[in-house]
Order: sequence, then C-alpha cells, then structure tokens
Amino acid sequence: MIPFILIFVLLIFITLFFLNLKLYLVALTSSLLILFCLFIVLLMVIREAIRTFKGNAPYLPSPKRVINKILEEIDFKNKAVVLELGCGDARFLRAVRKKKNVIAIGYEYFIVPYITAILHNLFLKNKIKIHYQDFFKTNLAEADYIFCFLITEEMNKLEEKLKRELKSGALVISNSFTFKNWQPEKTIVINKDKKTGFNNKIYVYRQP
Repeated sequence: MIPFILIFVLLIFITLFFLNLKLYLVALTSSLLILFCLFIVLLMVIREAIRTFKGNAPYLPSPKRVINKILEEIDFKNKAVVLELGCGDARFLRAVRKKKNVIAIGYEYFIVPYITAILHNLFLKNKIKIHYQDFFKTNLAEADYIFCFLITEEMNKLEEKLKRELKSGALVISNSFTFKNWQPEKTIVINKDKKTGFNNKIYVYRQP
C-alpha cells in the first residue's frame, strides 16, 4: 500500500505545481489521474475483502521478530528452494535471501501486496521470484522449505496438499497456526511470557 500512497502524494504535488503555474488543463489531467488511481485502489480493496470473506487469509505480514527468530532457529541449506505461500510483500523471502544462498519463490494472489513485492524486488541485488498465483493451483514438490502465515481454513486445506506433494524431509514453517492432524516436529516460542500464540509461536513440520 505504501507505493500507492507515494504515487498519490506525488500526483497531488504535481497538480499543485501546475496550478501554481496556471496550467489548468494539465492540473485537471493530473487530478483525473488521482481519481482514477483512487478508483483502482478501491476496486482492489473490495476484491481483497471478498476473497477474505470467502476464507482466504487477509494480508497480514509476519513481524520482524518472527522472521529473525526463524532465521536463528532454522538452518536453511545452501541452494535450497524456499517457498512462501501467501508471501504478501515478500519480506520473509527478502530476509532469507539476504542471509542465505537459497532460491526464494513467493506466491501471492492479492494484487496490492503482490505489486509491493515486485517494487521491493526491483532494488534487490539478489532477486527473488514472485508469482501472482493461487498456491493451491501449483505443484509444491520442488520445495525444501515452505513458510506460511495463513488462517485455520487454509491450513486445513493445505495439509493434504503438502502431504501429497512434498518431498521426504521437506520442512514446513508456520507462523501462529497449526495443521489439524499433522503434529509439529518443533515449536518455537518467541516470548514465553506472552500468553497468546499469535505471532509468538512458530510451528515446524517435517515431511516423512
């Protein structure tokens, strides 16, 4: 969302600049662009709200403390394939790629965080791959590690897919939410004094 806000601010400054120069036609064009952008963003928000209502996880990125804890606890092997399902702005993948020599691939189906991830990726030395795609419609067999921060409905649906497609030994790392029938190999607690598990517990599963 930040890139869109910056675009709005820039357009507003451009409009004021041309108004000051009394170039009213150019200023009017700029104003229409602002309205058009606002309309597009409104459509995006409505679309995201409908998808969330239907059971998809809303865009809610994992905090930096969660990502840092995962990097401390999990040994990502050299040249391993790391997938993030519902990657949002891909901050987890960027953090992993910055510290580890891995192949980082993200799947995101909400347009606003997807565009944000693409913009961030432009400035990365070590690029990551980001797909605008529903991860339920792609084969995940290549993954050595999978990270996700989903909701219960999606976790229940994802469990069978992972057990069916993942290679033996692959790790699944979940922020806050557990699978219904799959027991975690390890549970990482970030703050033991915190009662809630939301953004405080990381569940690690291994494919047999």
